[in-house]
Amino acid sequence: MQDKRVILTEANITSSCRSRNKPGEYLLLPRSNRVEHYLPWFEGVDVQVMASPELGAQFVQHELLVKPNGGTNGSINQEFEHFFYILEGTLALELDGKKHQLVEGGYFWLPPHSEFKFANRSEGLTRLIWIRRWYEQVPGLKIPAPLIANEKDVKAEPVDTYMEQHLTPYYEDPSFDLGINLQVFDPGVYFSFVETHVIEHGLYMLYGQGLYWLNGDYMEVKKDDFIYMAPYCPQFFYPTGHGKSAYLLYKDVNRDYTVGLIKR
Repeated sequence: MQDKRVILTEANITSSCRSRNKPGEYLLLPRSNRVEHYLPWFEGVDVQVMASPELGAQFVQHELLVKPNGGTNGSINQEFEHFFYILEGTLALELDGKKHQLVEGGYFWLPPHSEFKFANRSEGLTRLIWIRRWYEQVPGLKIPAPLIANEKDVKAEPVDTYMEQHLTPYYEDPSFDLGINLQVFDPGVYFSFVETHVIEHGLYMLYGQGLYWLNGDYMEVKKDDFIYMAPYCPQFFYPTGHGKSAYLLYKDVNRDYTVGLIKR
């Protein structure tokens, strides 16, 4: 009888991994290293978790792969604030009984207890970024109304050495505690200094490539990579290649960090 056992040798091992996790500092999670799972309020949707409290994050970030005719299996109404961004495809959104059609680059922010549902009515795959966190209300500040727009509607402004679009208007409206930026780098453009700050980040590479420096480690990053950066993690980025590079960036904003103090 022929022996059908496979002997693992260097020649037939094809696995590779760029993922890197340094607890309390950062996580690099490429698409090739993500594991899909399912959530009970979706049908025809593959879910990839990228950041969660298990990582140390104060937010949850998913990528949703919505198949044709997939979507929510009913209305969703949660106590979290939400942010969705369309990476690819189209999405039919119903919010508080009103219907909206979103395309690539479209996004929406929802306050807590918004009632919504969505579906992919196209014949192709729709990919979404989905971010949730607790909304921290401040006395005297009214919770913002839902925001539905497209990145094309948002003016790009020069910040430091790169161009930045504020998809949530947290600079103009301090009631927003969830900041989302789209940051675009021309070839040869980079941060003017190494940033170290209390803000944590969820970063998703939209296109292009570059090198990220995180707390002493250099890592090559490219389209569809996700990076989590913990508070106070030193960070620096510069693009490589001949074209532009861009990423979608989450950060916590406009709140007093003394809420974490222990009363003595």
